[in-house]
This record gives sequence, structure tokens and C-alpha cells, in this order.
Amino acid sequence: MSFDYASARPAAPRPSSFLASLTDSPRPPAPSGVPSVVHDTYDLFLNPVVPITFGLVYFVVAKTLSHYQDGKNRIRGKGWDTVVLLHNIILAVYSAWTFLGTAPHVFGEFWRGFANNGVAGLTHAFCDSDSSVWSATFSKYSYLFYLSKYWEVLDTAILLLKGKKVGMLQSYHHMGAIWTMYAAYVTQAMPVWIFCVANSLVHSIMYSYYACTAVSIPFPRFLKKSITRMQITQFLVGGSLAASYLFIKLPEVPGSGSAAEKARQHLSSASSSFEAGVNAFRQDPATCLRNVGQINAVKLNVAYLIPLTYLFVAFFVRTYRKNGDAAAAAKKASSKAAKAQ
Repeated sequence: MSFDYASARPAAPRPSSFLASLTDSPRPPAPSGVPSVVHDTYDLFLNPVVPITFGLVYFVVAKTLSHYQDGKNRIRGKGWDTVVLLHNIILAVYSAWTFLGTAPHVFGEFWRGFANNGVAGLTHAFCDSDSSVWSATFSKYSYLFYLSKYWEVLDTAILLLKGKKVGMLQSYHHMGAIWTMYAAYVTQAMPVWIFCVANSLVHSIMYSYYACTAVSIPFPRFLKKSITRMQITQFLVGGSLAASYLFIKLPEVPGSGSAAEKARQHLSSASSSFEAGVNAFRQDPATCLRNVGQINAVKLNVAYLIPLTYLFVAFFVRTYRKNGDAAAAAKKASSKAAKAQ
């Protein structure tokens, strides 16, 4: 694994707003190897108006319909059960496909960096300083993962059609996932790997569980609790790793030369307008994140995960402690009745 610092550029003037910092960053090219309909709508879904508007409309509609949901208008029937089953199977299979397509690639690059240059090499791989992680294949998986967040709002539609209300956890989760995944992808922020790898792993398990419950396959209580624990762990570990990108400085690698010198050499040899445009948004070559857009994308993700983690912890305590207390009370009552007899 070599390090040429081609991605390390001098700092540019900061964009005028948070949103501008995301949209003005060098945009990844449309990924190859995807269906034509996905390729043709690339510009549409990378327009910030789409995720912002969709997220807000989704949140308002979900909360409004939930407010008027009384449980009487639920859909029943084998056809409906089949729809729910297929939805969960599709997301379970897709999530597993994403995990298997991204995890070996990402961790393989991390291992190569460490094997070749120790901790310094691992740090460069972690920051993807030579763009070996963010390959054409990884770009495809991460973009499709961003699009999958739109599909996942069907979870909310299914809850409402089952006659159930939608809590803040559900609505905030889906709205924020669209926004944060958009920001991470459009800026090519390296921490997006955490979202793709960890979230796809958890979702492959979670949607498999949902698919089994859709056909009434019984699951032990500890497995239900474990899925929620996995989600909370994902947010705590993933959020911490993402935040670390804000503070990491790239170390020198033996034989690589001065980072600043490498950057100057690359600038002097830059010949295309694309390279010149990319250069304008790069930061100090010693930093892990390359421009202010990536920094803001990471900050948005971390800010999103803080209340989300709280909502999940509150849900866990409310659901399982309440059920545990009820089970304990029932057991105690049963014991008293047996003694009385």
C-alpha cells in the first residue's frame, strides 16, 4: 500500500453555509454497474432538495397519520401478510448483500495498511488517504445504501396499516437516516463505511427476524432484546468512530516524503479542470477529512446519533423493564396462589 497524498490539498475559503459546504464539495461520479433507472435518477437524488423535502414530508405525514390512528382500520388477510413478508425478505437479503460487498473490502484495506506500514499505515487506510477504500465498487454500494433509506420508510407505512401508532423513534430514525446518508455520500466522507458496514449487518439480522415473525415463527425473548442491544451498540461505537475522524492527523509514512511537499508536487502537475476543482476544496494535507463538506457531514451524523441513541435506550428500558416487571409480578402472584392451595 503506497501513499502519494494525491488527495491532500491546501485549504480553500469556507462555503457560506452548512448546506453549501455539502453541495459544493467535489461530487462522486455516478456509480457503474447499477440498473439504468438508478443511473438515470442520479442527479435527482443528489439534489439536496430531494432528501430534505422527502424527509420533512415523511415526518409530518407519519406523525399526522399516527395521531389519528385508532387501531380500527388495520389491514388483514393473507395477501397483506405476504406483502409484509416480502418487504422484510427483500431488505434482509439486500442488507446482507451490502455487508458482504463492503465489509471485506474495507477491512481488507485496513489490514493491508497495517501490514505494510504498521499503525501509520492503518491510520492512512482508516482515513483513505490514497482513495483505495472509496473505489468504484464501494461508491456503488454506498449510493445504493443511501437509496435504500427511502425504501425503509415503508416500515412506517406497514406499522400504520397494521393499526399501530408511530413513535418519535421510528419517524426520527428514518428521516435522519436519509439526511445523514445523503451528506456522507455526496461529500465522499470516509466515515460512511461505518454506516454501510455496521448498519447493513444489523439490518440483515433485524429484517430476518421481522420476516420470521411475519410468518409466526417464535423467537426467544433474549433474541429480541439482543437486536435492540446491537442497534444501541452500533450507534455508540459507530458514533465514536465517526467523531474520531474530526481529530485524526495523518502521520508520516517511512519513505513517503513530506506531506506538504507531496501536495505541492501534485498541485504543480494538476492538468484537468476536475483536479483543479477538487483542489479548491481540500484542507490541510495533515488532516483526515479533506474538506469542510466532509467535516460538516460527519458532524451531522454524530449530532443525529446522539438523540437517536437516547431514543433507543429509552425504548429498551420502557419495553423490556416493563415486560420484565409484569412477568415478575405474574410469577409472584402464581407463587402466592400455589402456596395458598
